Amino acid sequence: MMGEEAYARARKMGLKEYHSRIQKRVSPYLPVLEEIEEQMNALSHVPVGLIQIPLKKVIGTASKGRTNAFAANFMPILDPGSEFSTKWGILYEGIVEQGLNQPIKVLEYLNQYYLVEGNKRVSVMKFLDSIYIEAEVTRILPKRTEEPENVLYFEYLPFFNDTGVNYLWFSQPGSVQKLYELTGKTPGEKWTSEERSDFLAAFMRFRAEYKLREASSDPKKLPATTGDAFLVYLEACGYADAPKKFEPQLRDELKALWGEFEKTKEPENVTLVLKPEEPKAKGGAALLNTLFGPSRVNVAFLYTREPSQSGWTYWHDLGRINMENNMGDKVRTTVSVVADPAGYEAEIERLIAEGNSLIFTTSPLMLSACMKASVKHPEAKILNCSMLASWQRVRAYYVRLYEAKFLIGMIAGALTENDRVGYVADYPIAGVAANINAFALGARMVNPRVKVMLEWSTHKGFNPDDPFGDDSVQIISSRDVGAPSHHAVEYGLYSCRDGEKQSICIPVLDWSRIYEAVARSVLNGSWKETGAGQSKAVNYWWGLSSGAVDLVMSQRMDIGLKRLVELVKEHIREGVFWPFESIIRDQAGEIRCPVDGRLTPADVIAMDWLVDNVVGGFPAKDELKDEARALVELQGIREIPMPSASAFSWKAEEV
Repeated sequence: MMGEEAYARARKMGLKEYHSRIQKRVSPYLPVLEEIEEQMNALSHVPVGLIQIPLKKVIGTASKGRTNAFAANFMPILDPGSEFSTKWGILYEGIVEQGLNQPIKVLEYLNQYYLVEGNKRVSVMKFLDSIYIEAEVTRILPKRTEEPENVLYFEYLPFFNDTGVNYLWFSQPGSVQKLYELTGKTPGEKWTSEERSDFLAAFMRFRAEYKLREASSDPKKLPATTGDAFLVYLEACGYADAPKKFEPQLRDELKALWGEFEKTKEPENVTLVLKPEEPKAKGGAALLNTLFGPSRVNVAFLYTREPSQSGWTYWHDLGRINMENNMGDKVRTTVSVVADPAGYEAEIERLIAEGNSLIFTTSPLMLSACMKASVKHPEAKILNCSMLASWQRVRAYYVRLYEAKFLIGMIAGALTENDRVGYVADYPIAGVAANINAFALGARMVNPRVKVMLEWSTHKGFNPDDPFGDDSVQIISSRDVGAPSHHAVEYGLYSCRDGEKQSICIPVLDWSRIYEAVARSVLNGSWKETGAGQSKAVNYWWGLSSGAVDLVMSQRMDIGLKRLVELVKEHIREGVFWPFESIIRDQAGEIRCPVDGRLTPADVIAMDWLVDNVVGGFPAKDELKDEARALVELQGIREIPMPSASAFSWKAEEV
């Protein structure tokens, strides 16, 4: 193609863009930085040097100059035969024959580039669909503000300094930190040329396959940027092998993950299932599935510790046993214990290979391994016991322990003789704030003067023999569940007077309610496969109404107090009473719930604050014992942004 013909085609593209923008009543010309940032000359100018920059991020000019020669897409619009068109055509022919051998000059502002010199070079290179262009870059540093774009930019700058990566962008704060974690790097650690090359290869291969599928998808359902999508991909499939993957494998992985990309754009992308589905008369497909569907489901359970050594595992294993007893030969269960997180993924693979079609993983630490396995094995049904899982391919399950905590708080508030009660929490992770707050609100309902003294069992300085260092704290809510080998008195709520400890009450978790319901949904065909009308992640979150949570009280408890607690428990079970309603203030005095209001289930999951009668706060990660850090890094209240309540919808009855 000769220069004149190329210019004619480019001009046609420019005029199309020009007229389209005129119809939309927006400027048809290139953006001008000095008009966007009026204080440009007064801001700091930082030389970056000669680097390759993404051509798509060159969006305008530094000063007005000859902006009327180009439409907003950098295609020319001046008449053919003009001096400008002749020079454009000659430049085109030279670049086609010999390549571009002279860099452009640009100003970088908020991760976009504005030309100081080289308008025609950029125009020709964009016409040729080039991806990168060499540029002498000077950065214009804006003033810090709370605007989302500004926050994202200042998160990006240290990452660029470490990596030189300037070709991907995110739309959500915190994404850069997540990318560091997924790549196994730390802020301030300079990437080697090989590491930069590997990352570029991984991203460009992903981008090529993603763009192919994106072209045939609804853009309204997809993430705001390709960088957002790449982050979802790395969370699901990992980074270690990403630079080595080729098109067929990437294509299969993106096909399996496409629902996850679309889900991230939805304002409500997690469905909270709050109780079991009511039994329905069998008919149609359900009846056929009962007659001709599977007669048995193989179910695997993955634990981090032996049930005899871990209270958490003990109650899960008891749930497995109860499910077996209730379902008989309709289920066959397998148990696997893996202590090292590095072995989770391989063990899930092994369990699937052995014919287990339903897999329950009992720790949030296993979520990443679950996701990777689900991409490779879409036929497997994998669930993870966690609060914040929001993957369409891996369902989450948990219990509303805060309902029992509210009742325990009532008992503690009634029994204290000095308006002080103690609360020993374990991990400062999602969901724990709701448990603490429910306890504090329950205590205050029966004793308006009560204060809740908060300590953490995972804190470096924690002394289990004297958790509060204060003899006046005599009613204590401690860890919720214990293994058979553990001393039972110091679990649940207990009293400590004159060195004598007595158990008062303890919450009971019946995981079999969830395990059995899920297994039956697989057998009767009511489990909805990913892509079969399911557009959101599913999170089973059951409480007193399902029997997944209950409370056992000591026979020594006052009968009147026991009757009161049973009455409130029944009201919570029936949905008549809700622990988080009426006026609630946090520790700073801010009203979190108005006097005539009620927090939604989504508000409770997203809770990252404490009510005003709690004395104490959330410990930072560096204040915790080493064994607590991995879980806190994954779901810590102060380590990761808590989700917005708007991310959740909920249904009263649905499996």
